[in-house]
Amino acid sequence: MSENDRWRVVQASVAGVAHRHSGIECQDVCATQTLFMTDDKSALVLVAADGAGSAVQARAGAQLTCQALLTECANWLAEANDDWQPMVASCWLHRIQAALTQQAAEAGLPLREFACTLMGAVITSDQALFLQIGDGAIVIGSNDGYQTVFWPQSGQYPNETWFVTDPNATSHLECITLTESIAEIALLTDGLQPLALHYQNRHAHEPFFRPMFQRLRDYPENASSAALTQALEQFLDSPAVNQRTHDDKTLILATRLAAPETVPAIPMEGEAAPMTGLRDDAGDEAL
Repeated sequence: MSENDRWRVVQASVAGVAHRHSGIECQDVCATQTLFMTDDKSALVLVAADGAGSAVQARAGAQLTCQALLTECANWLAEANDDWQPMVASCWLHRIQAALTQQAAEAGLPLREFACTLMGAVITSDQALFLQIGDGAIVIGSNDGYQTVFWPQSGQYPNETWFVTDPNATSHLECITLTESIAEIALLTDGLQPLALHYQNRHAHEPFFRPMFQRLRDYPENASSAALTQALEQFLDSPAVNQRTHDDKTLILATRLAAPETVPAIPMEGEAAPMTGLRDDAGDEAL
């Protein structure tokens, strides 16, 4: 969990039932980082990748992809430029592909053995950039509720999607920028799509997200961040979730906290009880 620049963030990746029974490690990877710009403003960067189930080095590909995107964002934010244009994501993708190509060559494997999806978000106080290749979803919250930034990409056949290692990955790269303040954001891999998205209406399932963010906002600032992460992991591995999906599951939640009060807070007696878990059920049924 991080509260830099008044953000509170929690993230977790949990192996799905199918991989656990097969003795396969979780192939999802996620990361968050607060980076600084030349004007001392900060930016929250969130990344998530889902290694392809058919790839021998799926997790390694997802790990390198997340790390490479964080590096690209850090270099970009460190430069004195206001070029928040979607085309910058294409440059990042080419460098990520170059890093994966080098790793594949060193391992003596085809590039496709490091295949993975990718989602990313860069958020400052008044603007944001989002990018995605493949399935999964980026969801943002506002007074109007919760909405997906992009709809999960799917191929011609069921469970088929696009990966950063595809020769035509650039043509499937989606990227947009918004000049507004983002208050809440979630990144989730496809293992959570059946619970978090309405497929018929193609929008985010609000009963899934609203209690999650409420718990995150209400979590005591002086409480253990490890307990919050553990609560999220327990939710992702709960029977209610595993009955709906056998895939690996990743969820990043970030909420922008209100500015500190200008008057001293009245201390409460006793120690705040740690959060014991996010919702055990998935809310109303997602269609």
